[in-house]
Amino acid sequence: MSLDALRRLQQAHEDLIEALDGQQVDVIETRVEHLRAAIADVRSAGGWHEMPQAQESAQQIRRLGEAARIRVNFLTDRTAQRLQMLASARGDAVGVPYTRRRARQPA
Repeated sequence: MSLDALRRLQQAHEDLIEALDGQQVDVIETRVEHLRAAIADVRSAGGWHEMPQAQESAQQIRRLGEAARIRVNFLTDRTAQRLQMLASARGDAVGVPYTRRRARQPA
């Protein structure tokens, strides 16, 4: 197999990062679908694991995946903060729909 599938996967990651930075939901959704398809292509292709160029490319893709994850976490946090501010403005003390429930502590 050529490295084309890995190049497409790398480009899909870069495109997703650009969309996340632009904060346009419709573009993000499209880019996520492109990323999903690129991942499927790489998974279905065989024989690239042993290629030295593939190892370098895989490392770069891993770094891009981490960069995308950081952006998603940042945007998720900002969204939660905005929801909390809106809830506070309404006088709703609860208002945070994304928090985890804590386990009950024994008395």
